[in-house]
Amino acid sequence: MTRLAGIGVIGIAGALAIAPLAGAQPTDFATDHNGYVGTAAYCQGSAAAVAFGRTNEALIAICKGQDGQLQYRGVRLNDESALMLAATADDAGGFTAANGDVVYHVTSAELVVGEGDTTLHKQPMVQFYSPSADWSTG
Repeated sequence: MTRLAGIGVIGIAGALAIAPLAGAQPTDFATDHNGYVGTAAYCQGSAAAVAFGRTNEALIAICKGQDGQLQYRGVRLNDESALMLAATADDAGGFTAANGDVVYHVTSAELVVGEGDTTLHKQPMVQFYSPSADWSTG
């Protein structure tokens, strides 16, 4: 498991500059306060990003709607397939979304995709940003 070594976040006129983690490849994806601009991993309308991150294989945004509901928005980079699912926050600062028996768990350290007791994919985050520690849905 890769632990975050540190991330630089700089706000400039409403835009965010996100520094990649040490050893990570630089990103080619534009970001702002709602996620990855021009991708499905971007919070739409009145929804706001509570977290977003990138692995070498995926972009992920966790969005919170005005009703307090969370949504997982993921994009697989090799074919740009998108997946949007209802999500929940856990007490440790992570997020979980389920697509049938397949569960997506997002933390600042990694994306883990599993089914039952089987881990299908485990990908370390190379970027992660969270503007707030308050992800309550109520």
